[in-house]
Amino acid sequence: MLDTLRQGASGWLAKLLMGLLVISFGVWGVRYSDTSSGTNTLLQVAGQNITSDQYKRLFDQEVTRLEQEAHQRIDPAIAHQLGVDQKIFTGLLVDGHARALNLGISDQALLDLLKSQKSLQSADGQLDPAALRFMLQQLRMTEESYFSMLRRDSVREQLLGSITGGAPAPAVLVEAFNQFESEQRAIDYFIVPVSKAPVQAKPDEAKLKAYFETHPEGYRAPEFRVLGVLYASPDDIKGTIMVSDDDAKGVYEANKATYVTPERRHVQMMSFQDKSAAEKAFAALKSGKEFMAVAKELGFADKDVDHGLIVKTDLLDKVVGEAAFKAEKDKVSNPIDGALTTSILRITEIQPGSTKTFDDAKAAIKDTRARELAAKQLVDYRAKIEDERGGGRALKDMPAKFPFKYLDLAPVDQAGVGVDGKPLPTTLPNLAALLKVGYAGDVGVEIEPVNLGKDGWAWVEVKEVKPARQKPLVEVKAEVERATIENETAAALAKLAGDLADRANKAEDFVKLAKEAGSEVKSVAGLTRKTKNAELPPAAVQLSFALAKGAAAAIGAADGKARLVFRLKDVTAAKPLEAAKAAETGKALTQRMAGGLESQYLSSLEQSLGFRLDEKLFKQMLGNGGDQTDQ
Repeated sequence: MLDTLRQGASGWLAKLLMGLLVISFGVWGVRYSDTSSGTNTLLQVAGQNITSDQYKRLFDQEVTRLEQEAHQRIDPAIAHQLGVDQKIFTGLLVDGHARALNLGISDQALLDLLKSQKSLQSADGQLDPAALRFMLQQLRMTEESYFSMLRRDSVREQLLGSITGGAPAPAVLVEAFNQFESEQRAIDYFIVPVSKAPVQAKPDEAKLKAYFETHPEGYRAPEFRVLGVLYASPDDIKGTIMVSDDDAKGVYEANKATYVTPERRHVQMMSFQDKSAAEKAFAALKSGKEFMAVAKELGFADKDVDHGLIVKTDLLDKVVGEAAFKAEKDKVSNPIDGALTTSILRITEIQPGSTKTFDDAKAAIKDTRARELAAKQLVDYRAKIEDERGGGRALKDMPAKFPFKYLDLAPVDQAGVGVDGKPLPTTLPNLAALLKVGYAGDVGVEIEPVNLGKDGWAWVEVKEVKPARQKPLVEVKAEVERATIENETAAALAKLAGDLADRANKAEDFVKLAKEAGSEVKSVAGLTRKTKNAELPPAAVQLSFALAKGAAAAIGAADGKARLVFRLKDVTAAKPLEAAKAAETGKALTQRMAGGLESQYLSSLEQSLGFRLDEKLFKQMLGNGGDQTDQ
């Protein structure tokens, strides 16, 4: 939960809240178990039963504290996402352990702790009763309940601190981590293509049977369903809707700008801050030099000069824009004093603008408008069809009364693939939505209509269910034969590559071995354990860190078919860390160690003291935004 939140957190509030939570407790995954037994016990931890009402009070208390520290109201749903529940679970387990150890804190120590809070101190450093009352008011707590919470938190902090507050990461660990992260390797490698594998003979029946029995999951037919669909589209009834010329004219006038296609020009332009530089460039152009050649001589990049096909408003300088759209094609302009720079331009292409008249656009406007009105009418049709269904009329009989189509879909699996292995050929929109409801229903069960948005409505019925089954060998013999040959080819190729690697380990010439494999040697240096390379699979990179210098190995290539033979050429040890970086790394490792210790500690408490959560009731509480009360 916290990892997900860290990825999405942004802004000062989210960072503050995350900081508060991370400081207060470590990441711990609670194992939930459903213990619903008819009571309203939400949580059983360390011998205590916590009802949903009691848990809500604990939750509200933690949220109130966060709100005070963040000076911001926090919605319960956000608090759940921030991990407040995990903090409560952690605290209850630690409380149980503290009780078992009979740990506590004296009243004097508690008072000293209270006095140490700067927000509660007066100018002379003493406890300020007014500040304390204000804080209690903000927390909506009595003095007694606040002291009880403070006592509990102090014990928790001491107990957790004794587990996680050990010595910092030793220098030897920091250096080992640095070596692991930063050590580099250089390798030579070549690819052994599939074409180099020995040709495999056609497998006999025994081999086919053995392969089939070893890989049965690859030859299962999925469940197929035969579905019937009543499809009500706006296109089915738009022809019955008349749109007047006046109505269409109103649409045209309201959207007139969309019927205008502005003139577009291909603009090449050099811009100068110094007018004299522009004049020198213009002189070079007048002498006959080509526009782009002059631009290159002056250090302009092509992308800075060639603006492509643009409209007038694409040019920020309005003066230059006006000039560009008045200039003659293929002629170099005089220097233009724009609002920002002095420019020289050339137009290489002109695409004239155009405006659709109302008569040009009328048919399309009427069609679109009729479809919009038809979509609204479908709401009424939906109600009528539902009435007919309620009266017992079958979906396939609806076209006799309504202007819509009923289709029988061929047997199809949940992914939309037919029995022939090809996608279902249908023009129905949003087939995935239809399949989803079709596979959620059953034969004879009435399914709610599917809203297809602008495409209308659809009613789906399940007519037949063909269960998933294991295909017999005779049905898939050709597929099994191909797979067997591919499997044996891969094994033969792996043996060939392995033999080449063994020969490399016996000091045979690596270049010669590569030629024998029909390949050539490539080299890559600077590999770390995190390096990603298009030709090197991650496993090869990791294996290179397990080899001795000069040793060779073979492994599957990145394409999953060829093999890769490589030899470790060189090892470069990591450079010692500078003091600042070593301190930073040490701090990070210390935090990791502390987090690991805390996680193990809490896990052991869960086992020894007991932790059981009513998952059903907890999910219900989360669904209500945390506002769960005793039923």
